[in-house]
Amino acid sequence: MKNKIVTVSIIAVVIALCVGAVIFNHIRNRIPENPSDTVGNTAGNLYNGGLFCERDGYVYFANPYDSDTLYGMNADESDIKKLVAVSVSSLNADDNFIYYYQTGSGGGAGLGFLISTTGVYRAERKNPRDGECLDRIIGKYVTLAGNSVYYTCTDDSVTMNKIGIDGSEKTVFFEPDILPVSVYNNAFYYPNSGDDLHLMTLDLNTGSARRISNEDIYMPIVEGNIVYGIDIHDNYSLVRLNLNDGTKTVLDHVKTDLINVTDTYIYYQTSESSPEFRRIMRDGSNMEVVAQGIYTNINATSNYVYFSEFNKPTPLYKTPVSGAVNVTTFDAAYQAAINELNK
Repeated sequence: MKNKIVTVSIIAVVIALCVGAVIFNHIRNRIPENPSDTVGNTAGNLYNGGLFCERDGYVYFANPYDSDTLYGMNADESDIKKLVAVSVSSLNADDNFIYYYQTGSGGGAGLGFLISTTGVYRAERKNPRDGECLDRIIGKYVTLAGNSVYYTCTDDSVTMNKIGIDGSEKTVFFEPDILPVSVYNNAFYYPNSGDDLHLMTLDLNTGSARRISNEDIYMPIVEGNIVYGIDIHDNYSLVRLNLNDGTKTVLDHVKTDLINVTDTYIYYQTSESSPEFRRIMRDGSNMEVVAQGIYTNINATSNYVYFSEFNKPTPLYKTPVSGAVNVTTFDAAYQAAINELNK
């Protein structure tokens, strides 16, 4: 009888340990929910590849001096270090995780590197080396909004897909080909891809689309009732649109290719006979030339605006996001890459 009691006790303890392990593992792997208004990066950065993303004073960036692999640093560019040895773009972050499009392995050899690793990934901010693939697809334009990740998929036809931040409930959310990056108040803003290019919204809760303006605005960046963007039918000029009363203000008549909006300035690339990288205050005053020539990948943090020459990822340039224009190269990123190479 005593032996039976001991046996039953041992079995009970084992069962309790197993149940406890399952519960602990569930709690450890549970993905905390985000507030519904969480947005993983600014629309301006995501339009420009999402190569920089700032969260809580910490900046994640794709280092062009190291095959666009993921690095991190403080907003003042101190303590730069390599985080993930894969090439990334479309960076997003919430309080706990980084989300990104993995464009491929960062190097290596052997059979493992013959397998495509492109797709949408999530990694812990505290330990970003352990990235988890949410969807192995070919696409781009990854955007975190609330508790879902939205991204374009180009495997067969271009669609906008949606997946939960925990990797659940993957679905085709919207079939028309749009740029799913400009999020405000739980809706995407985009130019219609049908017969006209009027400004549209796509409700993230219902999946319903509606026209909100007859203006044809490309690369819309929305803040409250104001939309900054490029007027497709007015020489691609830089404009500000008031959604409340419909008034449109031309900020610069020059043909514009790319924009990014910071707290004080709009940074934009022009493309007429003498192309320039410019900035202008939000009200259209104080236009300044940042650099002569054609530049791309215009990404902003709280301290700097980063950019590079067209088709020349390096050197990577920067200028203070506000204050006087002072273009220099991002030498600290280069040095960090050299340090990694010499390890």
